[in-house]
Amino acid sequence: MSERYLYPEENEEELRAREQELSSILDASSIVGSFGSDSLYKRTLQGKPIHGLIASSTTPQNMQIDAITRAGTINSEGVIITVAEEALLDVSAQTFKVLIMFLTKATEQLPRENQITPEAILKGRTVKISLDEYMNKCGIKDKKSAREQLNTAIRTLYGISLEWDETEYNRPEGKSRKVKETVHHATRIVDHIATREGGNPVKRGEAEVQLTYSMAEYLSGAYIMPYPSALFAINTNNHPYSIPFCWKLCSLYNMNWGKPTQGRTTVETLLRAAKGIPRYETIAHRGNIYDKIIRPFDRDMKELVERGILSGYYYYDDMGARVDNIAALSYLSFSGLNIWYELKGYPSQAPRLEAKQKRIEAHIRQARRAAAKRKEAEAQAAEQQTIIQEALP
Repeated sequence: MSERYLYPEENEEELRAREQELSSILDASSIVGSFGSDSLYKRTLQGKPIHGLIASSTTPQNMQIDAITRAGTINSEGVIITVAEEALLDVSAQTFKVLIMFLTKATEQLPRENQITPEAILKGRTVKISLDEYMNKCGIKDKKSAREQLNTAIRTLYGISLEWDETEYNRPEGKSRKVKETVHHATRIVDHIATREGGNPVKRGEAEVQLTYSMAEYLSGAYIMPYPSALFAINTNNHPYSIPFCWKLCSLYNMNWGKPTQGRTTVETLLRAAKGIPRYETIAHRGNIYDKIIRPFDRDMKELVERGILSGYYYYDDMGARVDNIAALSYLSFSGLNIWYELKGYPSQAPRLEAKQKRIEAHIRQARRAAAKRKEAEAQAAEQQTIIQEALP
């Protein structure tokens, strides 16, 4: 059991009771709906570095190239992503579909909360994907083409490093309370791939990678998010922005479940989440903004409807009026629109919200117990002091 859940003021019986209570709550908090083999949704670990990666999935042309190392660097959603020279040309939405597959596997293997130990992280960080599974999920018929895609994606992931800052609440050694601090992370995604058959990771129909220990440790403490299985069947050559759009919409939907903002976002938010879309400031002088930005944006949103991921989506202006003729809009007007959307068949988040409430209640009970014990200790100390004072001549 992780020491972050141990409280020195509790005896062994109280510790066992708290551990049992916490385990039941954490088990419930990992539930984000029904996820059978035929489910429309799967579970994946997510977090700031993953969001940055998915948003950068179509941007090799926008990276800054180091004059000496020839590596490319980009700031994506607050994450500094560095790609080795040999992997630059293969940064694509297809590569990050493979990343999501690995994350899905890791979600099933990595330890959670009070099960987190170095041994469990080491055991869970080795992830495998079969060629048949990749073909079935992506709807690919040609085995040779599928093998080449999978080999390329894995080698590309091996060439990517990440840096980001994240706010964390940690308990300093010897202290009873957690403190807020900014932690800087710097890690690669994977630190080992088994390359055989001329340097290709896929052998005998299966590929294997090892997440770096740092990434596996981070993911073990990350939130779980549902995402639609149909995401993998999207053709990233024809619809390169559908993957980052889908990821961002799922993230927002998961974060805002039960709130008035559920199913609400803005065009500007999605433009930032798909950095491969040309930036207005770099192409404004060329004109034809509709064909370069607005049309491909709406085209790849429509693909999410065609794939059964979205039930629908609509554009609204700030006055709440629906906007249908986006072709007539300037870039400024289009980027200022709101989007209302609905994820089709999204799993109920009631178990997660109930578990959150239980965690809050558990913390309140803990705080009350600690306060009562402090008052009792203070009373005992005062009583002892009185006895001592009375005993003095």
